[in-house]
Amino acid sequence: MRGITNNYLALKGILIIPALLLAGCTAGNGKGLDENGGVPPVTPPGASEFQQIQDTIFTPICTNCHVGATAPQGLRLDAANSYAALVNVASSEVPGTLRVNPGNPDLSYIVQKLEGNQAVGARMPFGGPYLSQTQIDLVRTWIAAGAPPPPPAASNKLIVASTIPAAAEIAAGNTDRLTVIFSAAVDASLVSTATFELLDGFDAPVALAGARVATGRPNVVELTLTRPLPAGSYQLNVRGAGPVALADNAGHVLDGDADGVAGGDYLMSFDVSAGAVR
Repeated sequence: MRGITNNYLALKGILIIPALLLAGCTAGNGKGLDENGGVPPVTPPGASEFQQIQDTIFTPICTNCHVGATAPQGLRLDAANSYAALVNVASSEVPGTLRVNPGNPDLSYIVQKLEGNQAVGARMPFGGPYLSQTQIDLVRTWIAAGAPPPPPAASNKLIVASTIPAAAEIAAGNTDRLTVIFSAAVDASLVSTATFELLDGFDAPVALAGARVATGRPNVVELTLTRPLPAGSYQLNVRGAGPVALADNAGHVLDGDADGVAGGDYLMSFDVSAGAVR
């Protein structure tokens, strides 16, 4: 009888241990999960370099000049706009060269400007002191890795992170393009001139020539205009409600009114000057 009991207990242990292991795999202790209980996105190689570049180069050094409507060549290097303004964007000084050419540091205009072998203009930072070789190598390493964006914050919401022009900003009189930067990659199939609306100060619609997700920047939408905007006041609306509501690739509808709930339009007003902004 004792032998039977021992055999039963041994068999029971064999069955229980895998069950406990399976339960541990499915339930776990919550470690490593995001605030919503999901698995956080994997950080791509090179993404941490970009955040380091932002924190140690762009923000403390470059934004002394490269920020806001008066940023030289329109290159804004603050944290909200730097990635969208750099990656796969043509240089204003040398339009045939990208500011950041993913995978190609030598063909990236920002590297040429930092190293002082640029075709046009002065070496950056303007007037020095210039970056150390270690700092330049950090930029090179990030670009060589494909220039990945910083890892997104774990969230199940889609919001507008930034716009160019920014809210309440005075843009130059030659403005013929608007940029909207989102917190996540947007569903390109939902991006159209029906998703975005531009109104002048009299609430009259301003025609948009096109709306597209920017190449290599899936969280950025570029709006092109049929002609440069004349001086005046304008309002940009991004649809977060109705049949043309914008959503991200995970299906999260835009939280346009920033109330923490999906839905609602995003509204942003800006002005355009009669000439160049100084």
